[in-house]
Amino acid sequence: VITQDYHDDGSGKSPRYYQLQAINKTVEAVAAGQNRVLLVMATGTGKTYTAFQIIWRLWKSRAKKRILFLADRNILVDQTKTNDFQPFGTAMTKVTGRTVDPAYEIHLAL
Repeated sequence: VITQDYHDDGSGKSPRYYQLQAINKTVEAVAAGQNRVLLVMATGTGKTYTAFQIIWRLWKSRAKKRILFLADRNILVDQTKTNDFQPFGTAMTKVTGRTVDPAYEIHLAL
């Protein structure tokens, strides 16, 4: 998990130093057996990008079978699914109601 590469979309964008720290510490915690992680960052610091990179590394390394991404508003879930998390493609779904479809690996929900 720790050696898994970051996602590169070809734009030349790379994580900032504090995003790298958050990504690496979170991935290390999961690799050490921690199953739940709460990441708190200030407004405008790239929380979604940081979360994407964490999830990308966990997903590509197959470290976790299912990953849950939570947001506080429907518009944020929809925006994340459509834009930022697009590289996950058909492995990702939005949770509606109280039912989680086990056919998907990445779940976005309120």
